[in-house]
Amino acid sequence: MKRLLALLPVLCLLLASCSSTMGFFGFGGKEDKPQEPTIVLVDFGIYEKGALTLSTTAVPRKLGSTFGMRFRTLKPEGGSSKVKIVTATPGLIDPAKNAVTFTTETVENVVTGQEYHCTFTFEKEWEMASGEWTLTATAEDGSQVKKTFQVFNPQQ
Repeated sequence: MKRLLALLPVLCLLLASCSSTMGFFGFGGKEDKPQEPTIVLVDFGIYEKGALTLSTTAVPRKLGSTFGMRFRTLKPEGGSSKVKIVTATPGLIDPAKNAVTFTTETVENVVTGQEYHCTFTFEKEWEMASGEWTLTATAEDGSQVKKTFQVFNPQQ
């Protein structure tokens, strides 16, 4: 048993050196080069008339306020693709439906290289829910851009 315990550190060193030399000679341990992203974040924050006015994740509850992010797809070159846009809210109660909605999803056809808005505008009083809002745009290959905003009740 003592002999086995004495060999244990030597075996560990041998195993560690084998795994590092295998990577050196091209066996296993192959590092994948980072893939170019399919979708990238352009900017985020509060927008007015389509232009970014404040880069922030803190959004005051105010009718007419628009917040979110802009993104651009990089692939396929010279083509178009579908992007799924998900808006997760703290819970909105639409009085017409009398039901709580936590997420909405849409799928948009986007042209590679063009900028797209992924935003939300407070158009009705019942839409202005305080709390965490997350906007996510997911490309067909699963890559995504995501931004979380904190909607708060401004002091009067």
